[in-house]
Amino acid sequence: MTTTPLKSSASTSSDVDLVRTRTSRARAGIIMVMIVAILAAAITRDWAMRQRLSVAAVPGTASGSSRSSLGSMNSFSLALLLGGLRGPLVMFLWSTSESQKADKNLEDFDTKVEWIRLLQPEFDTVHIFQVWNKAYNISVQMASLANKYTTILDALEYAKDVLRGRPDNINLTASVAQVYSDKLGNSAEKQYYTRRMRAETAEHQRKQRLDRSDPAWRPVEHDTLLDAQGNLLSAYITPTRQPRAGHTGLFNDGAELQYLKQYQPFPYGVPPMALAYNYYKQAQVLQRESKQKHAQLSDTVIDSRPGLTLKQWAESEGERGRRNELMAYGLPVPTERIEMEAPSIVLPANATPDAARIAEALDAYAVSARVAGDSITEYEDHLRLYPTGETTYESHIDGLIALREMSLADEAYLAAQSKTGQEKADLLAVAATHYRNAADQNYRILLRYYADDQMTAKHYPAGLTRERTKEIPAPELRRVYQQIMNEVKSAPFDPYAEDRAEYEAYINRAEQRLQSIGG
Repeated sequence: MTTTPLKSSASTSSDVDLVRTRTSRARAGIIMVMIVAILAAAITRDWAMRQRLSVAAVPGTASGSSRSSLGSMNSFSLALLLGGLRGPLVMFLWSTSESQKADKNLEDFDTKVEWIRLLQPEFDTVHIFQVWNKAYNISVQMASLANKYTTILDALEYAKDVLRGRPDNINLTASVAQVYSDKLGNSAEKQYYTRRMRAETAEHQRKQRLDRSDPAWRPVEHDTLLDAQGNLLSAYITPTRQPRAGHTGLFNDGAELQYLKQYQPFPYGVPPMALAYNYYKQAQVLQRESKQKHAQLSDTVIDSRPGLTLKQWAESEGERGRRNELMAYGLPVPTERIEMEAPSIVLPANATPDAARIAEALDAYAVSARVAGDSITEYEDHLRLYPTGETTYESHIDGLIALREMSLADEAYLAAQSKTGQEKADLLAVAATHYRNAADQNYRILLRYYADDQMTAKHYPAGLTRERTKEIPAPELRRVYQQIMNEVKSAPFDPYAEDRAEYEAYINRAEQRLQSIGG
């Protein structure tokens, strides 16, 4: 029987050293090849830029279409150039860009993100992340609101740049909508962002000096969307395709702002929530008609977003109406939305209001009422496809009914202040009707969602439950609510106190205005 002699520890160590040496050489070889590939890409890029500049120097020639320094090198060219090194280069760019973000060192950050976009053009999740990354992680590192705003615009430009090459992409369309909605229209800085967007989307003297074709171009303001009359520019609403023969119902016609056409003119500019609705509506149609699936969000979430953004748009318009109404009469404007209800209930009788502020308040109330009604329609349409969401969105619809009635009442009441005779009386009669409806609807909301089951069982009319609050006769609503509140006062704990305060403020506004009208 033969045996294999054991290797000595010295020879084993020698083998290990040999393996380590070979591994080190292999790593060094890979790094060297990567360096050579990057240098080759840089040389090619510089050559392309020189060619591009030489062409641009000739009168009458085009200078290209991309704003990036990599504009003359598309994704396919990069893939061919780098070959199998594209993966390692992408990993290097990801790790270094994320390290720079963590260290708050943003030098060359945009360039690396642009490389990642060009090297991974087919991965929607990469683009979703980078849009979110710029709009949220990078913007918050900026010291001033102005720089935060332009960084968010850069995130939008990234998404729209991808969409130009890949139109009708549900992931990027929803990303654009999310930035407009959550970051520009519903963040802590929304007043600043909305004010700038309204001004910049209207016709004005633009600050932007460079063209998008310039490699140094970066967004410093939002694109102008409107003409001098407040109508959307034709480039944004002209269809580029027609529905197939026999098609009925929803259809994206290729116009970028197709779903805002019905709301023009926009005499005070386009707010972020309006744009959010437009892009979410496109995403909804892509899901319903093209059967696309979002990479991260469920079907029901995408389908519900048009209704939700219309709701938020209607609420923001109601707030704009309050602000302008208060400023028109020289009244203080509180910071919080709910605190604006009380100061504007009784308008100074002998004051001469600012006519421009009154006009904007009337516009805001009219838009709020219309958009609230459209939001209800969107929610009802959504619930026909996804009825399981009824419990979630029923309260939204109830709130929108109250908002629509209040906005219609405020519009008529404010318009009446500058009228006399029968015209004034007619407007006040319209206002009184809508104020009664608004008060009743807010009572129903309080009884339906913010009252204890045992108390509602005790004080509701016979045979009615919380689920049947809508059946309580209008004259009974105030009495039932007051009876429940009398009992709540003696309870040891009131879990709904904070929530009820908002709706009680609306009721107080409506009832005091009714008293001033004489209803």
